[in-house]
Amino acid sequence: MAIRIERISINRGGPLKDDFILEPAELNLIYGSNETGKTYIVEALIDFLFKTGKGSPWIKNKNNSPESTFREWKPGGKVLVSGLEDTTTVFTSGGSKLEDFRTSGNSLPEELSRLMVVRAGDTRLSSTGDGVGDSILRTYLSGKGVLDEIEKTIKHEAVKNAVIENGTIDSKHFGFVNDRLKAEKERNKVETLQLEVDESASLGAVNTLENTKDRISGQLKELEDAKKHRAYMISQELRKLELDMEGLPSEQDLIGLGTEISLYRAKFKNLTDIEEELKNTSDEEDNYIWLNKAREEYLSHVETPANRSLIDKVTLALLLFFILLTAAAGFFSRPLMIAAAAGAVVCLILRSRNEPEPVSPSAELRRKKLEEEFRRRFQHELTDSATLQIECQKMEAAHIRSENLRDNRMEFKRDKAAMEASILSRLHAIAGEEVPVNHWDFRIEEIRNQKNEIQKKVNSLKVDLSSLNIHEDSYLPDPPLEEWDKRRYLRLREELEIVSVDLEREKQSIDTLKTAIAVATGNNSRDIRELLTALEDKIETTENMYKGFTARILAENTVFRAVREFRSQENERLGEALGSDEVIFPLHRITGHYTGLKMDSDGYLNLSTSEGDEFPLSQLSTGAAEQVYIALRTGFAEITMGEAAFLIYDDAFQHSDWERRENLVNRVIGLVNSGWQIFYFTMDDHLKKLFDKSGRDLGQSGYKSVSLN
Repeated sequence: MAIRIERISINRGGPLKDDFILEPAELNLIYGSNETGKTYIVEALIDFLFKTGKGSPWIKNKNNSPESTFREWKPGGKVLVSGLEDTTTVFTSGGSKLEDFRTSGNSLPEELSRLMVVRAGDTRLSSTGDGVGDSILRTYLSGKGVLDEIEKTIKHEAVKNAVIENGTIDSKHFGFVNDRLKAEKERNKVETLQLEVDESASLGAVNTLENTKDRISGQLKELEDAKKHRAYMISQELRKLELDMEGLPSEQDLIGLGTEISLYRAKFKNLTDIEEELKNTSDEEDNYIWLNKAREEYLSHVETPANRSLIDKVTLALLLFFILLTAAAGFFSRPLMIAAAAGAVVCLILRSRNEPEPVSPSAELRRKKLEEEFRRRFQHELTDSATLQIECQKMEAAHIRSENLRDNRMEFKRDKAAMEASILSRLHAIAGEEVPVNHWDFRIEEIRNQKNEIQKKVNSLKVDLSSLNIHEDSYLPDPPLEEWDKRRYLRLREELEIVSVDLEREKQSIDTLKTAIAVATGNNSRDIRELLTALEDKIETTENMYKGFTARILAENTVFRAVREFRSQENERLGEALGSDEVIFPLHRITGHYTGLKMDSDGYLNLSTSEGDEFPLSQLSTGAAEQVYIALRTGFAEITMGEAAFLIYDDAFQHSDWERRENLVNRVIGLVNSGWQIFYFTMDDHLKKLFDKSGRDLGQSGYKSVSLN
């Protein structure tokens, strides 16, 4: 991609009264009379785009350069350039310059601005006889500056004149070569010491023992971490078990609950006994109830006439007794007689009232049933109500006991229900579930066993934790790579003690060797590993120094010989460059006459035509030479930059006559058509008219004309 100026922005300053802003076309004419800022803009562009310091063609102190002036002002602004990078590059007064960029793989030369800028009508490239000169040609076309810079880096005559044959370096000079010899001796010295180290059995043993000790120490460290983690895990398990234990009832609570269950069992046993006793006396109670009912019925409805006849017999006997007593008392006692007579009357009255009623068939049937049931129940005959009374009296005590038992049973049942509810509530609180009555003792025992198991685990874990002897602050929550193994830990401790003893013994045997290494390396450490490392570093350093000196001698000698050979071929390369399309095409296009270019033995250029004629550049007329210089500038610039770019002309044609001016303007249009971007600064009205006329053919996008006030 061609290198183009995309935008120019220059702050007003010096004679420039207004900011100058331009988005350039392919051909750009900047017209202005004296003191309008034309020169200020040109020098600002040079300052922004090119190097202007010491060693450049633009010396700011004009007294140091008879060929050009560069005023001492510091312009402000920027120039945007495309084609150098992927994005637009910004150039400012204090920023990077075109010479800092690389195109076609080459660094741009310091004289780049001489190619791309023509000031005050001077189109020549140098002040030599033909306006170009050998130095300019070699700078732009053969890399002379690069060769000079390379040769400057080779400062030692010993390197330049060294003879390299069969892998050896020989030189009559010392200096840098002597440094290589010293490095070689130092390398041989430390390598000899290294051989002694390699042959030392003790040193080899020390290395092995040190490695073994480190390995065992590392394993012990890992096991110690594992022990700390094991202590942490045991502490966590203990905390969990203690929390589980806190969630279980205390032994006192279990004893109290067991006592309550025992009381419940005792009451339940009494209730069972009462139930059994009531069950055993149920027949007697049934007989007692039946007797009471039978006696009432018997007395009311079922008593037999035979029973009444017995009363009658008694009454009759008493009546006869009182009659006889009355008769007898009449002889010796009147009161007794009256009393006996009264008794007789009473007996008569009782007898008359006890007169039996006739017995109904149903009463007779009921009487028989009562007698049969009585016989079944009591195994003897029912003769009268007295018999029933006697049996009732016999069973009264049993009945009273049964009543007491029933009362006791009811009371026991109430107490049992209350105790059962209390026990069930306490068990539910402890076990977290409903426990059947027949599982009470089992569940309590189960809880007690659970507590015992937890306590055993707690005791065991406390013993384990105590045996680890790890303070709580040293616990490690994160699991290590190793698992705690006490037997392995003790075994490694024993191995470490053995290795430490062996290591100490071997160390004592290599003190002399350590001293020698310390002297050779300058390392005063007593650590054998550090000394061996220092020795290895010393060997590597001396080897690198020796190789470095050797490589530098070989490289610089080879480069020096290559530069000399390259210089011998330079004229041939210059000829090829002068005959390249980049130079010949613009030469022919601008001059319209010359088709060839070559350098003579004195470094001057000769031009040739298609007819075979040759003309020295130094003998051409001013106008013809100006055309050649312009063509050479474009050609050299394209070779240097690798492609078409931009050119800045500051009244480059002001000294040409009017006829030649028109031809030069047409040549500029030809450059634009060849891909070049042109900036022409002028104060000449005639040149302005010529550019305006020719620029119209380029269109509005191809030509811009700016007038400065």
